[in-house]
Parts: sequence; structure tokens; C-alpha cells
Amino acid sequence: MYKQKKILAVILARSGSKGIRNKNIIKIKKKPLLNYTTGLIKRIKIIDKAIISTDSKKYQKIAKKDSVETPFLRSKKLSGDNVSDDICLLDALIKCEKIYKKKFDFVVTNITFEKKRRCN
Repeated sequence: MYKQKKILAVILARSGSKGIRNKNIIKIKKKPLLNYTTGLIKRIKIIDKAIISTDSKKYQKIAKKDSVETPFLRSKKLSGDNVSDDICLLDALIKCEKIYKKKFDFVVTNITFEKKRRCN
């Protein structure tokens, strides 16, 4: 909790990546890539609840080993290439508020954005 606000951390990890197949579970230094994100999230003390939003039972199993909850599997319609992260985050927020019977004030996530630069 931060200043009386409840914070939900949602790690978005779908299995159907087109660029690098199953990139979230590729091992780097004997550890799945996903575990680097979960390890960081678990060290942030102001986060009240951290979950992984995934469509994969395999990812869910890896998360469980790392003590991060995956209270639901994302539906197939929210697992496609053209589904926005915003929709997945909203889905996770609604489900978590129902499952944990509490309202969250903020949602943080692992989304990264790339800014494309033009060469002049």
C-alpha cells in the first residue's frame, strides 16, 4: 500500500509470441525470463498484490513455482496478436477485484514501449 492506495501489479505474459516463440519461458542463466520480472515485482514493497495474466498453463505453473499468483487463465479472445494491453489489464483488474474482494486504486504492469527514431 502506498499513501492508503492499493496497488495491483499485473505481469502480461501470453504464450503466442510471433517474434520469439515462448520468449517468456526461455531460460537465461538457468532461469525463465518470466522469473526476472516476477523477482523484481516481489521486491517492490508498495505492491499489495502481484499476478500474472497469461493464457498458458505452462506459464501458470512457472509462476506458481516462483510464488506469484495466476488466479485465472486469460481467455483465447484476449490472447491474440491484435489485442491491446489495455484490454488485458482491464480484464485482469476486474477479475482480481472480484477474486480478492477488494478494490485497487492503481495498476502497474511490465509493458515496455519502444520509440522508433527516424534517421535524418
